[in-house]
Amino acid sequence: MAARSIETDVLVVGGGGAGFRAAIGAREKGATAVLLSKGPLARCGASPMAGADFTLDGRNLSQLGFAGDPNDSEEKVFNDIVTQGFFLNNQKLIEQYVRGAPDRLKELIDWRLKIVFSEERAIFTTGIGLMDVLLKRARTVGVDLLEDVMLIDLVVQRGMVTGALALDVRSGEFIHLAAKAVVMATGGWHNAFWPNTGMRDLSGEGMVIAHRAGAELGNMEFITFCCNVLLEPPNARGSIATYVLGMQAGHELTNNRGEAFLDQYDPYTVGVASGTEWNKSFISHATAKEVREGRGFSRGGIHFRRGDEPWEKYKAWCGILFPNWKYKSLDMTEIGRRLEANEPLEVGAVVEYFDGGIVIDDGFATAVPGLFAAGECTLGLFGANRVFSAITEMLVQGADAGRNAAEYARSAEIPAPDPDSLAEKQHKAERPLERSGGLRPAPVRRKIQEMAQTHLGPIRTEGELQSLLAEIQRVKREELPLLSPAAAGRSYNKEWVDALELENIAALLELAASSALQRTESRGVHYRADHPVTNNDEWLVESLVRKTDDGFALATRPVSTTSITPPAGTTPYLDMVKGMMERHSEIGGHH
Repeated sequence: MAARSIETDVLVVGGGGAGFRAAIGAREKGATAVLLSKGPLARCGASPMAGADFTLDGRNLSQLGFAGDPNDSEEKVFNDIVTQGFFLNNQKLIEQYVRGAPDRLKELIDWRLKIVFSEERAIFTTGIGLMDVLLKRARTVGVDLLEDVMLIDLVVQRGMVTGALALDVRSGEFIHLAAKAVVMATGGWHNAFWPNTGMRDLSGEGMVIAHRAGAELGNMEFITFCCNVLLEPPNARGSIATYVLGMQAGHELTNNRGEAFLDQYDPYTVGVASGTEWNKSFISHATAKEVREGRGFSRGGIHFRRGDEPWEKYKAWCGILFPNWKYKSLDMTEIGRRLEANEPLEVGAVVEYFDGGIVIDDGFATAVPGLFAAGECTLGLFGANRVFSAITEMLVQGADAGRNAAEYARSAEIPAPDPDSLAEKQHKAERPLERSGGLRPAPVRRKIQEMAQTHLGPIRTEGELQSLLAEIQRVKREELPLLSPAAAGRSYNKEWVDALELENIAALLELAASSALQRTESRGVHYRADHPVTNNDEWLVESLVRKTDDGFALATRPVSTTSITPPAGTTPYLDMVKGMMERHSEIGGHH
């Protein structure tokens, strides 16, 4: 099938907040920009589903006219990101985050973003409201927007990026893109797990394609799970509605013996975790422990109740968070009824965010000339544990990545993409369509998704990781070459897209499991039950995955520090968690 051709200075891949802000940033520098959105414009990726909190220091927040704490500072936020990331952060990227946040918030206000409420270090809006503002701005500044278009691969010549191959999902037509620079802003790879909290298009192709082009990946073992995510009823599986409500209105968690299992842990640790985003690491860990030791329920979770909290308090928060008993298209009526009756809901730890990704420098460039990256698909900002906003991350990094890509494109001399390379990549992508009677992608995907949830969850062991690796390698060897969609047509062929995505999912799971197997310690959201200590003497390093001629090789490198020197020593994991909580800066007279 003939392909259409598009030329641009900067190609941005990703239809979430990082992608839109990068494309806007490129246009602000005078470059032409094309944005590929894998799904509907401003309605795909994680951004529309976000909470959505934008965090920054309280002093700057108060100066912008909100109820921020004037005694807070950029230095305190920097300290908290470093310590709560277990010292594994790239401190240069944190400096960029705290420095850029006020300007990014101010421009959102100027672009008429609706703000729902604020607190001492954050403003809250809606993910859909945020994306609508970015979409309007992108159109205003002249970004060329392509929706329902999936990136297939990059074209690399003489070691530099020269363009890309993409698939128009609606027509089944290929698109040949000539670009002087490319910004990857493809977010996470939630679709490697089931259940998950993300949109179904988040399959991690940006990371895999960047790696295939020669970029390194790092810290792939650090995967954040959100606690208290609904596991039932079936239509709500993966929804964070109860997590969001529980943070504001309180809740009670019990195992299958009716025990409040958090009572066995240090009260200070539980207290901090119950009211902050520390819950994503600590309570996910505690929940996983209950389930692994046979004290969970049938769907792999624990019970969430309103408990002693009065229904009037719950109902008031439901009115704010779930107008008309709707939450991101989910009908909350039955969930509200059960909460009012104080009946239990089964919830669990479900994948939410990826702390590792494409290795970038502080200008968001990769090791491949012309290839940049921003947002959740990158390595370094949050280290081993994220407790600050990914909304801020995607907008701050997206803006700088887009501008820097435009600067590169202005002076770069780039050849046209090699037609033979494009033809070869196109033929490879068409192979599933050429097979008949092969394996359907969905059962293969669900099998490895559920295995990833079990063996690459908040708690891991050497044996489990090796089992996952062996299964992924078997699937890559025996099943991926047989994938074929039931329908031969090209237009809106979902199973064709599924087959292409599944190759990326399998690759990422292999890299993540290998990285988790290599890191023989427990840090942040990576807990090895067979190595339950945080080891700053041996493992205060980023893990790297480098492309080789026959696959990949694991390596490490020291963390990038500027003003905070990590401590030496080895500490039991839960003691380390408590110690990092205690190092949180005091604002407003409390932790």
